[in-house]
Amino acid sequence: MQKLGTKHQDEIRRRYPKIQRRVGGYNLDEFTPSDKPLNLCRIMVGSEGTLGLTVAAKLRLGPLPEHRIVCCVQFTDVLEAMAATPVILQHEPSAIELVDRFILDSTQGRIEFEPLRAFIQGDPGAVLLVEFFDNDPARIDHLAADLEQRGLGHYVYRAIEAKDQARIWALRKAALGLTMSQMGDAKSISFVEDAAVAPEHLHDYIARFQQILARHEIPSGFYAHASVGLLHVRPVVDMKTADGIEKFSLIAHEVADLVLEYGGALSGEHGDGLVRAPFQEKMFGPILYEAFCQLKNGFDPAGLLNPGKIVHAPPLTANLRFGTDYQTNEPKTAFDFSDFGSMAQAAEQCSGVGACRKTLTGAMCPSYMATRDESASTRGRASALRQALSGQFGPEGLDDDELLPILDLCLECKACKRECPTGVDMARLKSEFLHQRHQRHGTTLGAKLLARIDRSAAWGQRLAPLSNWIADSSAARFFNEQFLGLDRRRPLPTFARRSFLNEWSKTTTAGDVALFADTFSNYFEPDHLAAAARLAQRLGAQVQLAPRVCCGRPLISKGLLDEAAQKAEATTRALAPLAERGTPILFCEPSCYSAVCDDHPLLLRGAAQEQARKVADACQLFDAWAAPAMKRAKLSLQAGPAKILVHGHCHQKALEGTGATIALLSAIPECEVIALDSGCCGMAGLFGYEHYELSQAIGERRLLPAVREAGPDAAVVATGFSCRQQVAHFTGVAAHSPATLLDSLCP
Repeated sequence: MQKLGTKHQDEIRRRYPKIQRRVGGYNLDEFTPSDKPLNLCRIMVGSEGTLGLTVAAKLRLGPLPEHRIVCCVQFTDVLEAMAATPVILQHEPSAIELVDRFILDSTQGRIEFEPLRAFIQGDPGAVLLVEFFDNDPARIDHLAADLEQRGLGHYVYRAIEAKDQARIWALRKAALGLTMSQMGDAKSISFVEDAAVAPEHLHDYIARFQQILARHEIPSGFYAHASVGLLHVRPVVDMKTADGIEKFSLIAHEVADLVLEYGGALSGEHGDGLVRAPFQEKMFGPILYEAFCQLKNGFDPAGLLNPGKIVHAPPLTANLRFGTDYQTNEPKTAFDFSDFGSMAQAAEQCSGVGACRKTLTGAMCPSYMATRDESASTRGRASALRQALSGQFGPEGLDDDELLPILDLCLECKACKRECPTGVDMARLKSEFLHQRHQRHGTTLGAKLLARIDRSAAWGQRLAPLSNWIADSSAARFFNEQFLGLDRRRPLPTFARRSFLNEWSKTTTAGDVALFADTFSNYFEPDHLAAAARLAQRLGAQVQLAPRVCCGRPLISKGLLDEAAQKAEATTRALAPLAERGTPILFCEPSCYSAVCDDHPLLLRGAAQEQARKVADACQLFDAWAAPAMKRAKLSLQAGPAKILVHGHCHQKALEGTGATIALLSAIPECEVIALDSGCCGMAGLFGYEHYELSQAIGERRLLPAVREAGPDAAVVATGFSCRQQVAHFTGVAAHSPATLLDSLCP
């Protein structure tokens, strides 16, 4: 290394980019003649595993800054933002990050991401997020005045509080996934997204970059680190077509020439990999490229370590995930996948960004959080499905037996529908996969019986308490485990002596709201529905019962989609008159609400589908209706618990969020309402009966310890039937629904 560094020191000084962000090639510039001691770490860093294996690393850490303030400057377009970047740098910020309209538009209609753009005013073409390591708002005032004097930017938002700043940075963090959230075959591709130039060249460089994209008629998103001249530009290209692949190659070559013209680096921070290694000789010249090859041969003469990276790269268009030969087997599906294009395209919606591998916050992905196994992540499942549908698993396709255990650990929590930036809908994909498997291999006894729980629940309730005694017996638990796959350690829910509908059968047939009596609440927890009905009456509403139909949630979960579609059609017909009259249809059980609102419109076609969407528009979770009604009615409640821990059902969090539940419970006087970031409870309907240990591990991650540590003055509220069962089984605590707790505090 020192020999190569000394021999080529002049070429190194001439060819290595003189900018802050540069990680391409090998770090021979660290081994030119100098007084620095020899440190092999300097050649290993950035070598992308091509020179050796790192088995341990020691890091030198620095303290985090004590204070931060952030401002967001809006611009007409990206070029104006780039012109402003050198001006902002004169004010010595700690960071300048770009987010463009392409990304901002991708947040619209997304429950997880649209609220993050609350700081945006109007419809800017680009926003620069500027951070200072300071607590003096005058820093922002001086910057705003400077920009105004120069005619740059048109609105400055000031974020002084940490929570406000966190929302802004959450949007920026999601930018990678949001740029890749397009539906269909054309996707944002990361092949020219890591180039860096000096910040003073950004405006002209990006202008020329935009001209290249316009010439090839390719849209793109722009985001990332304007402060160091590095923008992640991700052109949207259809890599399944010859035309798309040709544009991919042409753009890569033209951008490489452009970057070199401005003295920049093709690899600013992400490394060369397979997409930039082919340009190494162009970047560093033939002399240094040959030195790189000699270095590689010295460390790895057999060429075993990460071959094809940095040197000896295959052609740019080799090793494509898709390509013109890529074909998929598109089965006839029960679910409508037209929003993605097809079932295969729904699996391809996963870009590999890996948001499902987070472990500290949110609900995605419960099984990965507990197992830390890639195959148990949303990304792992999507990749497996994509490969099966494209024949990469062999001719068996979806029939491949290795797919079942991968998909089996999906809890169908729908968290990916909300939290994945690209909007992967793994719950729908799993259900469809099970349906396809049933079509070819038949349906197991357990799936048949458990998917029709509405029938067994009706008989169980009629025969209670005898049915409860039988269900709890050793013989029944043995049968359930051996023939239905239900773990004997998990007690079945207890049937009520009288169903809710038996008690409330004379409720008015015309009302301001219609209460939907779901199977779980009706037969197991009728008090929860009764409490909701009484509370609605106290809030001034005349309550009627919606027609008694089963939404088919267990059928959907088990993949019996033909029968689920029949349930969807029957439910739609029954509820349509209420929707047409404009009567709100209220649900206490989030899983049934999600079946009607999220699944039914996708199980039906034509006119029935349109009618199902109208019904869905009329449906609300009880909390969402009651929260504003409580505020209007100003209902006086008695003092209750000093603290309430709230655990939201996954389907509620995915489709609506828990804001309404928190607002509703906040009406209780002198009470602290705490929304737990507890993810999934781990029960997820039948999942907790079939995967006992994993279900417990998921619950033990956050929820169950929080319940145990809550103390005697705290109440626990869980909005879902399954969640309350999980809490009771592992902690012995009887969790309330929002309605039962509020009803108990009414005078």
